[in-house]
Amino acid sequence: MKKTNPIGVFDSGVGGLSVLKELLKVFPEENFKYIGDTLRMPYGVRSPEDVKNSTFECLSFLAKEGAKGAVIACNTATCYGLENAQEKLDIPVVGVVEPACSYASLVTKNNKVALIATEGTVKSKVYDETIKKFNKDIVLKGVGAPQLVLDVENGNLENDIVERTINGYLEQLGDFDYDTLILGCTHFPLARKAFERIFEKQNRDVKLVDPANRTAIALKEILEKDDLLNQEKNPKIDFFSTNDIEKFKATVKNVIDTENEETFKEVTL
Repeated sequence: MKKTNPIGVFDSGVGGLSVLKELLKVFPEENFKYIGDTLRMPYGVRSPEDVKNSTFECLSFLAKEGAKGAVIACNTATCYGLENAQEKLDIPVVGVVEPACSYASLVTKNNKVALIATEGTVKSKVYDETIKKFNKDIVLKGVGAPQLVLDVENGNLENDIVERTINGYLEQLGDFDYDTLILGCTHFPLARKAFERIFEKQNRDVKLVDPANRTAIALKEILEKDDLLNQEKNPKIDFFSTNDIEKFKATVKNVIDTENEETFKEVTL
């Protein structure tokens, strides 16, 4: 494995771009290959076995493209596909759930943490189990938000449409007095400003937890240990999508602000 080999990033769609943004800050001299499985999104409403298989298929694609390590930038795929991928692939693979739980356990003051995620992630109970490893006294309450995934995929990141959607899901938490909210789908940090506006209007101080930065640091520690960190002067990002590459490209251009060389290609897995 060469230091110049790229870092692979996988998500069910464009949500993983929120993780890629952090990866670009932590790894400014690395090459990247990103695949969004837009043909089969959203993952949150699919069966665990289906998600596991699709996750492995996408990660295998990145491995064949020469990735020296990979990030599952999707919470649902992390829940159902991380362990299988780590067992079967010869490259290090990291997910987003554990970094999110670790940080949430550090910042909550009243041990009441809310989770907004896909229905699949909420039903998996992976967040419930993982956060207890860091603080057994934390009470977690989750809500599935499938429409919010679709809003973000359609480019509604900061407008009234996405704000109404978010409000509807947060109301399902009722009188649960949470002081920390885990954005448990990598699509959701792309709508972070809408979340912040809602809590500002409610005059509430709620800590928003985005696992992206902690995930990037976790991967850096692995690559550093294996002496695989790169110092590329002209890093490149290759983007792949399994459907509608032009729509995918438009969202990328709206979210990722970089001087790195970029390529875009639609692929069939």
